[in-house]
Amino acid sequence: MNENAIEVHNLSKDYFISSRGENWRAVVKNIFKPEKTAVQAVKALNFTIKNGEKVGFIGKNGAGKTTTIKMLTGTLFPSAGTCRVNGYDPTKRINDFKKSISVVMGNRSQLFPDLTPRDYLKLLQSMYDIPEEIFQKTVNDLAQILNVTSKLDVQTRKLSLGERMKVEFLAGVATRPKILFLDEPTIGLDVLAKRDIRKFLLRLNQEEKLTVFLTSHDMEDIATICDHLIIVNSGQIMWDGPKTDLLERFNQNKYITFIKSENFNESKLGAKIIDQDDLTVTIKVPVEKVDDQIAQLARDNQGSDYQINDLKLEDIILELFAEEKEK
Repeated sequence: MNENAIEVHNLSKDYFISSRGENWRAVVKNIFKPEKTAVQAVKALNFTIKNGEKVGFIGKNGAGKTTTIKMLTGTLFPSAGTCRVNGYDPTKRINDFKKSISVVMGNRSQLFPDLTPRDYLKLLQSMYDIPEEIFQKTVNDLAQILNVTSKLDVQTRKLSLGERMKVEFLAGVATRPKILFLDEPTIGLDVLAKRDIRKFLLRLNQEEKLTVFLTSHDMEDIATICDHLIIVNSGQIMWDGPKTDLLERFNQNKYITFIKSENFNESKLGAKIIDQDDLTVTIKVPVEKVDDQIAQLARDNQGSDYQINDLKLEDIILELFAEEKEK
C-alpha cells in the first residue's frame, strides 16, 4: 500500500484573462480578436503528503491555495504537471477516487436549505451506497462529538452559522473519506464553534488516521491542528516541512512591545522594528539580549509598559514573507 496520500510533481495552473482595451476601438477589436494575458496561479509545485498527516497549506490571498485544492480534487485540470491523490489521477474523476476524498469550504455550503441535515445525510448515504447500520452508527457518533444531535431534524435554513458548519463537517466525514480537504472551514465562527471543530478534526485524525489538508487564514486553526506546513507565495513553495522545525528556526528571537514616550527616537532603538503606530512599537531582539535591550530603552526614556512575547506562528509566517520580499 502506498504510504503517500498526495503526490504532486511540477503542478501548474495558468488562467487567461481577456484585455478590455483602453478605448472604444480596442473594446470593439477585442470582441472579434481578444487579446489574452496568461496569469500563472500555481507554479510548478512539488510536495508529498503521507497518510494520516495534518497539513496546513498557507499563503496570502491570491497565492494559489484554492486553485491547488481544486486541482487535487479534480475540479480543475492542471496546465502542466501531475498529481496523485490516494493513488488516483484526479483528472480521471473515477468513482473510487471521489469516494476517497471529501471537501468542506467555509464560504460555500453543500447543504440544501430546505432539507434537514438528516435528509441530506440520507441522500449522501444513497449516493455513496453505504449500508444503513454502518451509516447510522457513523452519523450518530459524529453528531454526538460535534454536539449537533438535536439539530439533525431541524430545517437547515433555521440553523445558526456555527451549527451549519458543524453539519458541513459531519456531512464531509460521514462517508469515511481517506482525505479531508478544508478551505477556510472556520470563517465567521465564534470561539466555541471553532474549538469544537478543531477537537473534532484532531480526534478523527487520531482515531481514523484521516489525512487533513487545511488552508486557512486563521493561524490558530493551523497552529492547533497541523503538524506539517506548506507555505506558498505567488504560486511557489517557500516552506515545506514540520511545524516544529519552522518554530525552532525562529525561537532565538523575541518581540518587545512598548508604549512610546514623548522622547521616542527611532534611530536610537538599535533593533529591527516589526510594527509600529502612533502609540506603540514592536521590535525584534535576540533572546540573550532582551534584558539589556529593555535596560537601554529605559535609560533612553524611549517608552513604558514593556511586554516580552514569543513569536507566534502568524509572526513567523510574516517574517518568512518579509525575507522573501527582500531577496
